[in-house]
Amino acid sequence: MSLAATIERSRRDRESWKYTNLAPLAAQTFTPPLVRQKIVAADWKLPSIADDAAQRHQIVFLNGVWRPELSRLGALKGLIEGDLDAGYALRLAGQTCLVTAPVELIYLTETDAPAEINLRLAIELGASTRLTLIEHQIAPKGNQPVACVFDTSIRLGPQAKLVHGKITDGDDGITVLARTQVEIGEGAYYDNFQLVKSGKLVRNEIEATLAGKMAQCALNGVMLLRGDQHADTTTHIIHAAPFGSSRQTYKSVAGGKAKAVFQGKITVAEGAQKTDANQLSRALLLSEQAEVDAKPELRIYADDVKCSHGSAVGALDEEALFYLRARGLDEAQARAVLIRGFVEEILDEIHMPEWRDYCRAQAARWCDEQN
Repeated sequence: MSLAATIERSRRDRESWKYTNLAPLAAQTFTPPLVRQKIVAADWKLPSIADDAAQRHQIVFLNGVWRPELSRLGALKGLIEGDLDAGYALRLAGQTCLVTAPVELIYLTETDAPAEINLRLAIELGASTRLTLIEHQIAPKGNQPVACVFDTSIRLGPQAKLVHGKITDGDDGITVLARTQVEIGEGAYYDNFQLVKSGKLVRNEIEATLAGKMAQCALNGVMLLRGDQHADTTTHIIHAAPFGSSRQTYKSVAGGKAKAVFQGKITVAEGAQKTDANQLSRALLLSEQAEVDAKPELRIYADDVKCSHGSAVGALDEEALFYLRARGLDEAQARAVLIRGFVEEILDEIHMPEWRDYCRAQAARWCDEQN
């Protein structure tokens, strides 16, 4: 999926893209970045949720190209294959495989001119397979506008489990347009958490189909925005089989003139009886110029289901601010405490300790910087 194709899709599907306008991108000229042949690993400080470097399993991409010389997989060699043109595939299929250590995908960008970076990735987990996958989007070098278009397809076999974390940490010149399509087999479980804390424009689309009975899906995330940043989380969970369950919880914090968008749709197909689906969106406005658009939606074609959705937008509680200031905190400290408290609740939904601690540290740093 190229930038041009994404822009054309946004023009055709105006309802889904009503809060995110890609016209400014269409007016810019982006070119494919040059591929640097010789790379020194010491030139990059790679992020990781693992403190011990010896325990890291990392797959590193530079400008959309997998660079084995920067990666470290140890005993997991052979996990990924492919190339930029054909796309990449990460497979644990046709076998029962338990990968206990998280695998981190690190996307680096480096360009001296406005560049478009495209990456297609197919992930397939066989029956009873377990994998934790963490994606890091890193700020570009060169201070040039960069448009990253990611197209990810995921297929989970029966009883498989994928914990999928994503963090977007670009600078004000980066645009990230990510589309993830997930097929969840019988008894399988897909758990996604995304932290957006920077970037000029970020759109995260997730379409998850619970194709087998007793499939489960959890989509959670937080968007931390300031300045004139724009972040859009658009999800669609399709319950296509009976006894499925899904949970969605997204939180947004918007300051300055930032804009946060959450569009969440749940579709329960005919015959998907005993479905249990819940969706919640909450947002915190830090300024009068900030904007939050929320659009929850339910489409139910079965009669024996339990489904709910909710949405709330508000500002910092003045009474809570007064309470904290009366106990010795200045205004900046009191605001930071309330913002962190709002964000911490959603971070508790992350069950993996290393990933949870990493997101907490990133979010705490952002909250403290708001004052």
